Amino acid sequence: MSETSRRPAYSVIIPTHNVRPWLRQTLDSVLRQREDLELIVVDDASTDGTAEFARAYAARDPRVRVLENEASGGGSARNLGARSAAGDFLIFADGDDLIPDGAYAALVGSLERSGSDMAVGDYLKFRAVDTWRPTAAMPAFDRPATGVTLADEPSLLFSRPCWNRAFRTSFWRDAGIEFPDVPRSNDIVPMVQALSRAASIEVVEDVVYVYRERPGSGSMTASAGAATSLVSYLTQEAECAALVAALDDEGVSRVFSDLVWDRDGFVAVNRYLLAWREPGVGDAEVQAALGRLLSLVPGPSESVGPLRATVLRLAAAGDFAAAHALARVAGGHPEGRDATEEQADLVATWRAAIARVADSDGSADAAEREPGTTALTPIERERILERLARQLAQPRVQDASWGELLREARSALGPRAALFAVEAWQNPAGANNRGARRAAAAARIDALAGGAIVALDGTVSPDAGDVRVALFDGEATIGSGELTVVGAASITWRTAPDGVRSFTAAFPAAALPMHRPLTPVLIDGAQVWNIDATLELPPYSRHDSFLYDVVDRILVIRRRRHWSVRGALALVRRALRR
Repeated sequence: MSETSRRPAYSVIIPTHNVRPWLRQTLDSVLRQREDLELIVVDDASTDGTAEFARAYAARDPRVRVLENEASGGGSARNLGARSAAGDFLIFADGDDLIPDGAYAALVGSLERSGSDMAVGDYLKFRAVDTWRPTAAMPAFDRPATGVTLADEPSLLFSRPCWNRAFRTSFWRDAGIEFPDVPRSNDIVPMVQALSRAASIEVVEDVVYVYRERPGSGSMTASAGAATSLVSYLTQEAECAALVAALDDEGVSRVFSDLVWDRDGFVAVNRYLLAWREPGVGDAEVQAALGRLLSLVPGPSESVGPLRATVLRLAAAGDFAAAHALARVAGGHPEGRDATEEQADLVATWRAAIARVADSDGSADAAEREPGTTALTPIERERILERLARQLAQPRVQDASWGELLREARSALGPRAALFAVEAWQNPAGANNRGARRAAAAARIDALAGGAIVALDGTVSPDAGDVRVALFDGEATIGSGELTVVGAASITWRTAPDGVRSFTAAFPAAALPMHRPLTPVLIDGAQVWNIDATLELPPYSRHDSFLYDVVDRILVIRRRRHWSVRGALALVRRALRR
């Protein structure tokens, strides 16, 4: 047998569709791996010169073959490549990603040594501004392993792309694994099939793949909010649920349940809900597909974050307005401005959420709820209420519709709906005037420093007038029924050449109530309004007398016992236990 006709050690399958700008890097990174590999490019109706570019590589390098996908879709393209592969091992890649040097040697080498059916490696994702390691939250990737099964390492289910692994070709074909042609998530079913049918799996610690996350209309990220895309994913996930159920393994079933309620399933549905604006023709399909999936999966475990299961249940019940509002609480944009505020009628969606919270007495037990129910646990109810309270403290509450929503929230949910909204505790007749003055002052907090004193740095416009900075005590206000603020011990003002004034307002810990949430406000005569906060919080320190958080541009400060006092109390408690 000639040198050029020897059986390749492994075959790399790359389906392509309009990836010409990135294909050179991908092909080069694959061809650097090993001399006796086979690279099969299967073009799926590209119109940007991708196929012609690949053929030019094939003309220069006999290891490269180019096939045309006569069907349509990435799934059938991968299947064609797998059927045509001559290597002992099978590897898949996408035409816009990168393969680190030595990646395939690590994967294939582990299979050659062990005789296992498949090997899985670590991977990174990157985009223009950052790089991250998705497997950091997947225990199976914490250490290398050899000769394991899915039952041994069930968190392998958390990683289901086809491109960070290698398969023994005979195993792939004997198992009858094929990719479906679906709009989205065409690799999760075949990967669950492979994981569940493999008698032996290798986990290598090497980074074997670098995934390029591309923006734009052609990327999965850009289209993931569409109903068709989401229904495709949910339908494929339901097939995975059936495969997992057939294994009848409690550990695997629990991991898969977390994957649906807290990871891939929640993220996919939450993305759709964040982009949701009003009832649409795709909602019914999403509702049906999600309902079917949830019926096939065990209920959420205690590790699932508060509200996430409720969001999925609401969508499965067809209550998309309430689900949209709660999606932003459960997994939307907790810091800074929420981009979806520009896309939906937030008054209507929050009104739906208020009705949902008001209907629940907060007595539900998350561990005992049926999959089809939407009763809220006390923690979920409190989380919704706190997020609504922050939303109602933002500038738009001066709008008539938001003012009406604030009154409805207080009526339906009680005074804690106005825990942060100082506007709620003033004469409604002055709302328009306060709104105008708040807009003119343009006050914001942009830095803080803690310790024994918390110092707030911020600015106001030249039109702010004679104003003072204070902290609004919502709980004291609720208790007394009268607006309660704590004034700054000192305020230092500085004026820039353009007239913008900056301030530093100092609040000693001894002057503030313990453990109560306080939020900055600006006082102008008898009028008071919330101050926006756009800042990076200082790192946690046990020496700091305060705890801080910023959500929806509302800064909340809580005084806590000093660390030395807490340490002394802990010593006393330990002594009493002896």
